[in-house]
Amino acid sequence: MRVHRLGIDLGLLREGLQIGRGFGLHSLEEMARIALYLESAVYDRGSLRPIPDGIAFALHSPPLRMGAFQRVSLTWDGRLLPLVDCTAHPVDLPAPVRLDTIDRPHPLILPVGERIEFAAVVPPPEAGPHTIRVDLESVAIPPVVWFQLTDHLRGGSEARD
Repeated sequence: MRVHRLGIDLGLLREGLQIGRGFGLHSLEEMARIALYLESAVYDRGSLRPIPDGIAFALHSPPLRMGAFQRVSLTWDGRLLPLVDCTAHPVDLPAPVRLDTIDRPHPLILPVGERIEFAAVVPPPEAGPHTIRVDLESVAIPPVVWFQLTDHLRGGSEARD
């Protein structure tokens, strides 16, 4: 697993160097600025919290366009979670949607700039930093969008007792 992740990171570094060489360092600075903006605009910082059977956190749909996704998956601290144990709850829906029910004929629609809360069944988490990855497979192009974040869980497993 580590080697695969390293390969991805080195590929990203190589692409960044090619952009810097081809378009100048100002291009890389602008890309970093955009990445920081998107992180602050998409993740609801501090929303990671323990719930009775796992964790919950919130994102805001990217402010630039609505998304329709035929597959959504969550990874918690490097472990891909079973879709049946995960839900997404856009604010415009009356109830959460289980991720295993999302497919091309029944996509998850994320309106522009709206909050969506994710929840997942995980073993009692410890307080401290945790990494979450959300993979969203679009019905359009580009087919896969992903967002990875690290946030501190306050309270952890003792908050459920």
